[in-house]
Amino acid sequence: MVTPESANKKRSMTAIAVVMAFMLGSKLLGFLREVALSSKFGMSYVTDAYKVAFDIPCLLLSALIAAIAAVFIPIYNERSKLGEAEKRRFVTAVLVVGLLVSAVVALITQLSLGWLVRAMLPDASDETIELTIKLSTIMMPMALFVFLFRMLGSYLQANFNFMMSAIATCFSAICVIAGIYLSNGNITVVAVWTLVGMAVEFVTLIPRTTRLGVAKFSRFTIADSGIRQLAFLMLPLLVMGVFDQMYIVFDRVVTSSIEGDISALNYAYRISTMVSSAFLLTISTVLYPSITKAADDKREFAEQFSFGVNLNMLIGIPAMAMLLILRQPVVRAVYERGAFLPSNTLTTAGCLACYSVGMVGVGLREILNRAFWAKKSMRIPMMVGVLGVILNIALDFPLYNLFGVSGVALSQSVSIFAAAAALMIILKIKYSDIGSPAMLACLRKTAVATAAMCAALLALQYLLNLDSIAYLLAAALVGLLVYIALLFVQKTSEVSMLFSFLKARGTK
Repeated sequence: MVTPESANKKRSMTAIAVVMAFMLGSKLLGFLREVALSSKFGMSYVTDAYKVAFDIPCLLLSALIAAIAAVFIPIYNERSKLGEAEKRRFVTAVLVVGLLVSAVVALITQLSLGWLVRAMLPDASDETIELTIKLSTIMMPMALFVFLFRMLGSYLQANFNFMMSAIATCFSAICVIAGIYLSNGNITVVAVWTLVGMAVEFVTLIPRTTRLGVAKFSRFTIADSGIRQLAFLMLPLLVMGVFDQMYIVFDRVVTSSIEGDISALNYAYRISTMVSSAFLLTISTVLYPSITKAADDKREFAEQFSFGVNLNMLIGIPAMAMLLILRQPVVRAVYERGAFLPSNTLTTAGCLACYSVGMVGVGLREILNRAFWAKKSMRIPMMVGVLGVILNIALDFPLYNLFGVSGVALSQSVSIFAAAAALMIILKIKYSDIGSPAMLACLRKTAVATAAMCAALLALQYLLNLDSIAYLLAAALVGLLVYIALLFVQKTSEVSMLFSFLKARGTK
């Protein structure tokens, strides 16, 4: 018998599987972008300047964008119940007011650029600082495109359309890759193409959002458009976002004295986010509208939340273990060519190992944040997030002194895990029924299957030369098959559901 809960899970599984496929494609292209950049420019002051300059246009704005995107869906759902006209007023108000604020913040960032770059890179050479300022100025309009892209993406998610954002990101990555290969070693050309890519990313969403009615603008006032409600709900998230940006800035400050350290962090981060963004964050993104709609139904809320947590553990735990074991062969296969040297591989692999430790925490923190947001409880994630950033900053210097640049990555992972654990404990205390038995059963099965996978990978690493890409891929595939087989033997419900879904698709 098919229960409503199992039917909802199957629909969610289908949506997650489809979106993951598109997200994986976009992340692979983003990955190729980093490969092209490392091959062309290696790890030098040029790549350090580009990485910092890429962050600066949205440094002050990203907290605002993230906060608006987080509360947009719950308020949009409420406004939709009041009628089409009220919904249109809300969407129009968010786009107009948000775009004006984004323009002002971007202007302030540009005017304070010299001070900002020197504050972020206190120990960098004059050459690095001058290049960073130049590249930041070129990419500054990117801030407006990022805001529009995120808002249109949130509008699509509220209407259960998740694929277009991933497709748009693919087009953006293609533009940057083209710029790298056309640059002839000139990083300024890459910055121009990066700006073009961000513009293309936003423009790609216009046709779909227009068909869904986003272009039907309405007159609005602050009083009746939901803007005041949005401002009230987003304030705690804005505070959390500002603190999130602080640890990014602090990481740059700590690592600015040694040329190439910033690039090593970024290259390793790109590999770790291949999994966290393409898989783990996709789960929370797809389930967020469903969790929001189920916020007032305790049973359905627990079902949706525990389902999301289980999927995060099933994907995140083995991915973390696999990257820890295969960190050096993976970095070597991906980056070691052209200007990227074997010594760069060792540094980047150390950073990758430390980022991998926090991979599970990333996914769990996102689904936990959204669980609180769905309940319109914004202050708890804010307070936990702020404390997590303080912990990150407090650990940066001692861990950097102990482990070098890898310590900076480790401090982030530790703080993320601590935040996720705190949120889980608070959610359990505040809303006692969150599906804990199902989560504990899934954790046990995942741990057993991951242990078997690790044993297989270590044996293959001893027997084979994993510096060969063919052997590396073969080892990863064998490890994955061992992991899935152990899950299947243990009758893990999510895996059985996936097999049923694939079987049903295959018979059509």
